[in-house]
Amino acid sequence: MSVNNLNSVRKLLILGNGWFVGKIPLEYIGRHSCSGAILDEEDFELEEGNEEVEHEFLSFSNSMYMILKNLNNKKEERFEFRHLKKLGIYKGDLNPEDLILTNSFEKTKKYTINHWEADDEEYYMEFQDSWKGIYGEFTFQKGEIFDLQQFEFNVQKLDIGLNFYEWVCQVRYIGKSRETGKINKGKRKKRLRIKHLR
Repeated sequence: MSVNNLNSVRKLLILGNGWFVGKIPLEYIGRHSCSGAILDEEDFELEEGNEEVEHEFLSFSNSMYMILKNLNNKKEERFEFRHLKKLGIYKGDLNPEDLILTNSFEKTKKYTINHWEADDEEYYMEFQDSWKGIYGEFTFQKGEIFDLQQFEFNVQKLDIGLNFYEWVCQVRYIGKSRETGKINKGKRKKRLRIKHLR
């Protein structure tokens, strides 16, 4: 019995590392000294509200791979990142075989805030939680067809606070919901932002 046998239950796992990205509203921000002058940003007094995760991204890099498991006969098949295009799993312009490094080689833009022109209500915190583990799982019941051509990758660049943008992606399998996988969260990065740049 092969791994992708129609008479068995199969599970496809997507593994790697990535980031949760979201916003934290500020209940209070104190940025003026007693004299009314603007403090240095690291001296601002901040009271954070409830965070909201907006996106989950998977690193589009060699850390990513897929495993198809047959839950009946316990056999497995592994799909490496560098083979995704050759197998037709990924159909985009990038070539995983060429991605020696994970960044896009495009320098990130410096984000600056003119604190003299910004109003208190415009500020919020942007956060990024790094993670490692299972990005998602797809279960295929007996009789269900598993087809590598049904994957869709939304690949984009993400500023994770380094000198270069990182290639990241979101993966979906057409006609099937992604189940949450087990992950381990790493460090959180937070950056002060404003809602509308003037």
